[in-house]
Amino acid sequence: MKTRTFKQALNLAKQIFTNNEKVKEVFDDSGTKAEEKKDAIGSGLWADIQTLRKMVLAARNGKYKFSKKTLIYVIGGLIYFINPFDLVPDFIIGLGFLDDAAVIGIVIKKVKGELEKFKSETTFDDVEVIS
Repeated sequence: MKTRTFKQALNLAKQIFTNNEKVKEVFDDSGTKAEEKKDAIGSGLWADIQTLRKMVLAARNGKYKFSKKTLIYVIGGLIYFINPFDLVPDFIIGLGFLDDAAVIGIVIKKVKGELEKFKSETTFDDVEVIS
């Protein structure tokens, strides 16, 4: 899934968002990259990526219904993130993730309404209960 621009990533997301296998691949790849690059990408971007991944997982599992537009933006943002040869290649130390952070920020802003609703309705889904 090679894309150089966010527009290309969105176009690819439009093509695959109903294909569970392809969406799972984006979900898995974005999680792997986020873990591998956790120190390089910073805690804010890492947390945003995890939130977007939770949205994808909830949609895939049928636990939450998002609009088509929201899913396309979220999947497109994750596709852009996993591509190492985007606008600013990830191997450029100190700069490689700046464009990723900007794109993820755009995605968060575009889906803010549904994101806030999702967060408020699913706050305790990932809390471990200790007795």
